[in-house]
Amino acid sequence: MRVRGVLILTGIVSSILGALVVYLVLSVPNDLRADALLKQARQHITEKDTDKARQTLLQIVQQYPRTDAAAAATAAVLALDKRERDDLARAIGVVTTQNQQQTKRIGEIQTSIEELKKPPPAPVIAQPPAPKPAAKKVTPKKKAPAKKPTRRRR
Repeated sequence: MRVRGVLILTGIVSSILGALVVYLVLSVPNDLRADALLKQARQHITEKDTDKARQTLLQIVQQYPRTDAAAAATAAVLALDKRERDDLARAIGVVTTQNQQQTKRIGEIQTSIEELKKPPPAPVIAQPPAPKPAAKKVTPKKKAPAKKPTRRRR
């Protein structure tokens, strides 16, 4: 009987060891592949190629969901998204500031254009001296008609 108990115990232990070996054989390569992809994604991030990095990270999450690399990839994707949102917020702030400055400048230009459209004010000229009253027309006095020379009588 003792041999039977030892055989049963040996069978149980070997089954557990076999299951452990199968688990390791199936999961370790997945972990190694996921880690290799994670390193590749980190390299893309340092090269500032965020599109390729995001694709690689999402590939890790989809193909190897129960690995440590998948958890790290999820965190990295969230960090990339946050960084991109912050960059976009900064860019929007810059564009908004530029827009406000341009709007102000356009307003100033429109004001100056409106001023240029106005007719120029009448020039202020010193009042010309009052016209002299019209001088009476001096008509030359008619000379008495010249007398015809009379003949002298002799």
